[in-house]
Parts: sequence; structure tokens; C-alpha cells
Amino acid sequence: MRKIHVALSLRSALLADQISSRLAALSWAVPGTPADVTVTDAADALGPRTVAVLPFVHAVDDLVRAGVTGLVLADDPLDDMVRAIHDVHRFGGWVSPRLVSTLLPPPPPASLTDRERETLRLVAEGRENAEIAAAMFITVSAVKYHVSNLLRKFGCRDRTQLVSRLGRPLLVRS
Repeated sequence: MRKIHVALSLRSALLADQISSRLAALSWAVPGTPADVTVTDAADALGPRTVAVLPFVHAVDDLVRAGVTGLVLADDPLDDMVRAIHDVHRFGGWVSPRLVSTLLPPPPPASLTDRERETLRLVAEGRENAEIAAAMFITVSAVKYHVSNLLRKFGCRDRTQLVSRLGRPLLVRS
């Protein structure tokens, strides 16, 4: 029997009960290999055949390094959590579609101008438009123009998503 841990980063008895009741009705479709599913605190269950239910995206890298093979966000549909447990059991892994972009490398910034690269570096440092303008000796409206171009080129809706898509603050070095 394969043991699977469901690690809840948010101590939610209600969520644990909902997951357990859904799993009881689940057909594992793997003859002879039923799963022994244990719901535990996230800190207690890291490693292979662990599905981590995360309240935030920020812990993904650490969990992947710790060997977690299933990643779900706490506000994903309950069906996704059950699917993650099933797929970790049957196929060895599952990642919430909403987390995929955080695990993939960013698109290559080859098409960025020098000004866009500098703007991106300063945005990644958390600077505001006025601070960026002062550092680059340009107007705030020019900064907004560069930020707008960066959002378009990286396919992001806001600065937070842009920095998140980069993965690490300074993947973009001059």
C-alpha cells in the first residue's frame, strides 16, 4: 500500500474533512495498490508522495527542493486537490495549473531594450516609478512607458506578476 501525505499549510480541520470524505468515494483505478492517505501539518510531511496544499505561491521552490510531488493552492477547487492526490498516487506527481508559471523559467528577455532591462531590474528591486525615474534620469511617464512595454512583452497584467514571473529578482542582468 502506498502512503500519501496531504500536507496542509493552513490548519483547516474543515478542509481536511472535506478532502478525506472525497477520497473515501474515489476510485483509485490502480488495482492492488490502494492509497493510505494521511492528512498532516505541512511541516511534518515533506518528500515523495506528498501533496502540499499552500495558502500562498511563495513556498513552491522550497517544497520542490524538499521533494514534494504534488502542489495545490488552498483556494483551488476541492476537485483539484482530490485530483492531485490521485495523480500523485497513480502517476507520481501533480501541479496546480495556477502554479505552473512559477515553476517554468521566464521567457528570454532578448528582445528588451537597454532601458527596459534597467527598468525591469529596478522594478524587481521593488522601487516605485518616481524612484526608478530618478535612478534612470528620465520622467515618470517614460518609466510608465517602459513598464507597460515590459508587461506586454512578458504577458503580465501588473508589476507583481511581472516580478513573480521572473522567479528570481535578477535573472535579468545587464
